[in-house]
Amino acid sequence: MKTQFRELFQMLRAGGTPKGADAMHSVDDVRRSAKKRLPEMIYDFIYGGAYDELTLSANRSDFSDILFRPKLLTDVSDRNQRTRVVGQELAFPVMVSPAGLLRLAHTEGELAIARAAGNTGVVFVVSTAASWSMEEIAEAATGPLWFQLYLWRDRDIMRSLVERAKQAEYQALVLTVDLQVVGKRERDLRNGLSIPPKISLGSALDAVLHPRWFLDLIKGPPVAFRNFLGIAEGDDTLSHSAFINRHLINPSANWQDLQWVRELWKGPLLVKGIITPEDALKAVDSGVDGIIVSNHGGRQLDGVSSAIRALPRIFDAVGNRADLILDSGVRRGADVVKAMALGACAVMTGRSWIWGLAAAGQPGVERVQAILAQEIDETLALLGRSNLEEIDRSVVEVPASWDTP
Repeated sequence: MKTQFRELFQMLRAGGTPKGADAMHSVDDVRRSAKKRLPEMIYDFIYGGAYDELTLSANRSDFSDILFRPKLLTDVSDRNQRTRVVGQELAFPVMVSPAGLLRLAHTEGELAIARAAGNTGVVFVVSTAASWSMEEIAEAATGPLWFQLYLWRDRDIMRSLVERAKQAEYQALVLTVDLQVVGKRERDLRNGLSIPPKISLGSALDAVLHPRWFLDLIKGPPVAFRNFLGIAEGDDTLSHSAFINRHLINPSANWQDLQWVRELWKGPLLVKGIITPEDALKAVDSGVDGIIVSNHGGRQLDGVSSAIRALPRIFDAVGNRADLILDSGVRRGADVVKAMALGACAVMTGRSWIWGLAAAGQPGVERVQAILAQEIDETLALLGRSNLEEIDRSVVEVPASWDTP
């Protein structure tokens, strides 16, 4: 502590202020820094939701309806944030949620996140639609990796991706089930965003006004879905996008498909996109080890429950039959603690890490982890709890309208 004060005093005496990632003190600070660096169409692509963005808004606002109930005069001098999910011991309860084409945020994209996650003890869930291949990401990683998969129309494609994940030693498989069709994201439509981004007069001007982003983007190889090199015709994003649109969108996906994946993958299997107790029970009956309570960050069906509001209902239905992870809306360490009080073993967040990546590359991602870790630690101490195992519903009050016991 004395060292920290001495460094602060020396900085102030020199007339300085914190620089770079250290100047960001909250995830919202990170978001603002990322917004300055990114063209509007890329920022909106990361931030935006579907239709009227009602669910996107509720994912955040519903956290504010949960109140804490602290226990005072307890010894909290020895604190930790360890947790356990699908049999894996984790030092930190916040994971990187799967998101595609992260090279649009920073030239290193998923590689920077993989290195940062390994350095800080964070689980990185790698998207099928990543801008680096799962093998390239695994080579860069020093920490635990999970792989995210969709219920493709073509089972040969699914089998190939699962086998590659096994060979690359991914530790768990996450199956996203809420992509029957792609939700209408009107920010992207208004901005004329396409994959790959097309250069119009407006987007060219925006790129000129963000030269660091543009120069950073062209440093690396062309933006592409590199998991499909050798599978799709061509090696650019345009050909890959056509391939994905032809083979990914699967309105006929059903619970039998999930059971087929369960037979194919013998390691921990989690299903992402569950928002109702009924579907949670079906997932458990299909043999999953974990359920990620998620509405796709408000990017698919608009008007469904926020993830945090759905969480206690699903916990009451499922009990200990599967581990629950909360995804969608987490921006504060206090949000993490609230989610765990309502039944989650851990949480996922996507935008927070991507903003860190966009703002400062790998140091920005590591800064997000440091911010959340500090906030979780402070929340535990102020609640009078030493660890996450002591967090349960006794530490929170939820509105009666949530209809929880």
